[in-house]
Amino acid sequence: MRAAYAALILGTVGGLWLASVALPSGSTPAPPTVTTALALDDDGRDIDARRSEAVAVLVARCMQAHGFAWEPWVEPPPTVPDADLEPIDWAERWGFGVSTFLGRLPEAQAPDPNRIGLASLPLADQKRFRNTLYGTGASDPGCLPSANDAVFGLRNRLLSPLRPALADLDARIAADPGAVHALDAWRACVASIAGGVVPERPAFAQGLIARFDAQVRGLGTTPASMAGLFALQTDERRVAAILAVCEAAFARTREQVATPFEAAFVAHHRDGLASVGAAIRDAEAALPTLPP
Repeated sequence: MRAAYAALILGTVGGLWLASVALPSGSTPAPPTVTTALALDDDGRDIDARRSEAVAVLVARCMQAHGFAWEPWVEPPPTVPDADLEPIDWAERWGFGVSTFLGRLPEAQAPDPNRIGLASLPLADQKRFRNTLYGTGASDPGCLPSANDAVFGLRNRLLSPLRPALADLDARIAADPGAVHALDAWRACVASIAGGVVPERPAFAQGLIARFDAQVRGLGTTPASMAGLFALQTDERRVAAILAVCEAAFARTREQVATPFEAAFVAHHRDGLASVGAAIRDAEAALPTLPP
């Protein structure tokens, strides 16, 4: 989803060896990348829907195995307003989606039928229900966390044979003078919103979001609080837009730096990438689906 700004700022431009690269205009083919070599050919909405469906089926199987009457239920995806906007435009309008979403009425969604009858169960059964669904600790992860890990952790597990080489690739890209300059330029770009500290990219956006979330939680309901909310929303849009501009510039520069590194990596690891890509495609094709 192009307007899923939180995804952008929380890292999709951080590991460029796993980021998709758009084909340039004209007949010149794009340089090989890790993504193109894996040949996963994802449609974001399609893979998200298939994963959600697989999780629903796995949770149902697990809960049924523990004696609960449970039907597969797919939770509707969150609605992102103005999803056709580019990240910078979206940030200018919605910030990070923290204070700017306050007071917005969520779209009515059908409730999970499996949870409707929970309140009518005896307390002991309610506790067993929750423990079975959510788990009680590392040794008992629960049906829902286990299903999420089985589905959403699939690619990470299958990429494990290439993980050391990918980590080395990312480290070599990061050490290139062009990438170092890109990071220095990013830090200079975000200096006005960094509060006088030298920020680290991986955690910077999360810290900003947490800051605005804490400020929202501290708002009251008085007229003065409503005025404070307006000021907070204005500031959130300003901060998010600055970060979006800085992230876009960093991504463009580092992509240019990464291109020859990725091309050499693909040439050296072509067979391994093809094998892992095939394994991922086969595993995802075998994910359980809802009956028609």
